Amino acid sequence: MEMNMETFSTETFSVEEDFPMDEILSDRMESARPKDAGGSMKAPGTEPFLKGKIRRIKKRFLSLSVQRRIVTVIILLLLVFGAGGSAVAGVRHFSADYQYNKAMEYIDKKDYVKACAYAQRAVELEPDNVDYLLRLAGCTYAAGNEEDTISLCYTIIEMDNSNEAAYKRLISIYESRKEYDIINELLLSCGNEQIVNQYPAYIAKPPEFSYKGGVYNETLSVKIIANTKGTIYYTTDGSVPDENSLVYSSPIFLESGQYDIQAVFINAYGVKSEEASEYYYVDVTVPEAPLVAPEEGEYTRPALITVEAQEDYTVYYTTDGTLPTADSTQYTGPFPMPVGVNTFRFVCYSASGVAGEETQVKYSLNLHASLSIEAARNKLLFELVNAGIIQNMGGSVKTGTGHNVYGYKYAVTIDGTDYYLYREYYEDDAGNRAGTGTDYVVSIMDGLCYKAVQAVKEASASGVKADDSQTLPDSGGDEGQETRKEPWPTLTLQDINSGTNLPEE
Repeated sequence: MEMNMETFSTETFSVEEDFPMDEILSDRMESARPKDAGGSMKAPGTEPFLKGKIRRIKKRFLSLSVQRRIVTVIILLLLVFGAGGSAVAGVRHFSADYQYNKAMEYIDKKDYVKACAYAQRAVELEPDNVDYLLRLAGCTYAAGNEEDTISLCYTIIEMDNSNEAAYKRLISIYESRKEYDIINELLLSCGNEQIVNQYPAYIAKPPEFSYKGGVYNETLSVKIIANTKGTIYYTTDGSVPDENSLVYSSPIFLESGQYDIQAVFINAYGVKSEEASEYYYVDVTVPEAPLVAPEEGEYTRPALITVEAQEDYTVYYTTDGTLPTADSTQYTGPFPMPVGVNTFRFVCYSASGVAGEETQVKYSLNLHASLSIEAARNKLLFELVNAGIIQNMGGSVKTGTGHNVYGYKYAVTIDGTDYYLYREYYEDDAGNRAGTGTDYVVSIMDGLCYKAVQAVKEASASGVKADDSQTLPDSGGDEGQETRKEPWPTLTLQDINSGTNLPEE
């Protein structure tokens, strides 16, 4: 049906005129009122009064034309739905879930300003809801408001100290600002180790000591341990350490004495830890200085150097002027005095690693020999070639592609005669050298050459019978490091060619 809308002017139709608003609203209110147990409306006034009002409205409505009835219905519907829409809007305004979902909707659209408004309303409605707080923090961060984000994250952590998302957001912000001290404080206050362990590089915990402070009757090797990469600075006199103090790089060795060790750790981000300290009192018996014989001085005849020390102590020595350590040459028995001028330094070490006082001696051995060490070596090579033991002065042998080498070891005295002693080695083409177990001696005066072996019937200084398999003492030279089992006075001379012992004089 077509309508002529021109007929619906305000001059020809008025809702207020035909249906007074107070009556319409009154009627809506009447219809909205609950009914009583019998199904009737609970309303003030008498029933006839209400029925009369409804009849009057109905009468007026029927008296209108068709077009005006339609317009009236439309207006009435608008009034009803308008009131309903207002009611729905009111319900939504007080619904935290609705506000949260709208925030999520605008987050998806990347409209963070509107998302913040909805998320803020959701938090206002449920301020203890961590999920809403997290979403609001995410919105403020995306909108560029870091300060509000920081405040919200700390609020979340106060409510839930194990909330990983809040810590992650805070660390991200502080990292971008290079505020590493705050990150350190934040993580140190976190009670969740799982979260803390995700960010070890940012933490600067006080260093830890491998030994607790106290009184010890043995030496200590104290390690200082940090929780991550960085630098440990320490002092041993109780003073406060800083970046100008000692840098820890290896265990601190504590001998007898008092030590008040203070340490601080600075991580790779320049964050400084709190100080850590331990006090140690070490009381260890220091070994006495070893006894060395013979006395220092000048000598013209070969001699053996012997050292005496307390039981269970180990003696180390050097010949280069440096103080002996546990890595120096270990004294295992008497050894020959080397030719020339040499200074020896001897130190005893206890089983716990405590170093005692040192003994230093200086020897000058001048044999007044007719032959030098090198000339005597050449004389030996000549005799070995004549005996067919080597093929030429270069030491070539009949079997193998290598050759023999004869290294000078030391000077010895046998049956009152002084000799140079040379040890035989076999050297292959690759330069690898191994001892053959044969020693030769050359007289320092007339150049007579012999094979030197341990006397079978001679007893050692310890009372153990010697045999041919036992090696001669070593001077500590660069030709080898054999174990010293017998002193050289037990040597017996044999003819190079026959290998038989020389007749006793």
